[in-house]
Amino acid sequence: MTHRASPPEEFAGWLAGLRSWAAKCREDDGIWRTAAAQGLLSLAVPEPAGGSGAGYEAACLALEAFAEESGLSGPPFAMAAQMWACQEPLLEFGSKGQHDRYLTPLLAGTAVGAFAATEYDSGSDLLSLRTSADRDGEGRWRLNGAKTFVTNGPTADVFLILARTAEGSALSGLTAFLVSRGTPGLHIGTVIDKTGLAGADLGSLHLDNCVLDDTDLLGGPGGGFAVLMHAMRHERAFILAPALGLMARALRQAVEHARARGQFGHPLASYDTIRRRLVRMHVSLTSARELLHATARRADTDALDHGRSSLTKLHVSTEFNRFCQELPDVYGGYALLPETGATALLADAVASRYYSGTSDMQMKIIAEGLGL
Repeated sequence: MTHRASPPEEFAGWLAGLRSWAAKCREDDGIWRTAAAQGLLSLAVPEPAGGSGAGYEAACLALEAFAEESGLSGPPFAMAAQMWACQEPLLEFGSKGQHDRYLTPLLAGTAVGAFAATEYDSGSDLLSLRTSADRDGEGRWRLNGAKTFVTNGPTADVFLILARTAEGSALSGLTAFLVSRGTPGLHIGTVIDKTGLAGADLGSLHLDNCVLDDTDLLGGPGGGFAVLMHAMRHERAFILAPALGLMARALRQAVEHARARGQFGHPLASYDTIRRRLVRMHVSLTSARELLHATARRADTDALDHGRSSLTKLHVSTEFNRFCQELPDVYGGYALLPETGATALLADAVASRYYSGTSDMQMKIIAEGLGL
């Protein structure tokens, strides 16, 4: 689905307004709805489907700016998870009725979406997925099973859930279901404690004879693998766009600290050990940003494939971790103080190696693309 790029001057003006909002949004209790009102959630959605049609690169630039100006890691991540793993599959596979019922409120920020694939004993191994959906005597579907590590799970209004509907290959044995909050048999767990991505809630789900009909299927019976792959192709490519903004903010603050902080009668910035750390951080940020933006431009011309998505996820997460290994040593002992944000950012970087498929899984996909 080709996206129309906004005129540069028009988008630049809009992005400046988003930055102004993001700089103050920590005080916003309705941050999800106001982000949607800014147009953030609908940037990558074509105009016929209710979006602005600005495209993937525009959406990534906006998520980056949101994180950089706000200093928040969780909310931009949570919104990105909805954009890439819920909105994208709905765009590709959803019916007009499903667009009206689910996509429209997601874009407006009046509803929150969550993608539920991971289970306690199956992450990357889809053949181990145990959540099942069976037809009853009335031709309806009954879902049973459990999901975990569901981003937005505790607060979501609609869940995109993968279930097994046939034995054998994941290619034909999985089906995707759209399940509204409040559906009988859907039990939503409490927030899972974690050390990173503050403000992005993770939760678990339990499905106990959750009854659905064919209108709740996304992609038709047996179409779950295609839905999953479409979601992952976009999520792996773009889920780390906010991390670029967090890195840019952290680098700017670290440079300011190095200029202002003195040791032995000279500013830290005058010492080669500190200068080299800051340069390596700058290289990591620049490298990650260039690759992710180039990947987004590919997507804007319908040229995004799984290998490129995995390459982007692997490279950006790797550079994010390299960046955060250097950052604490710019501050020394002060890195342990919350106001530097160094240890919190390190936790976010570690997490980036695992969600949307581990770094080892990205390596596997890239290697297969090389014929290995």
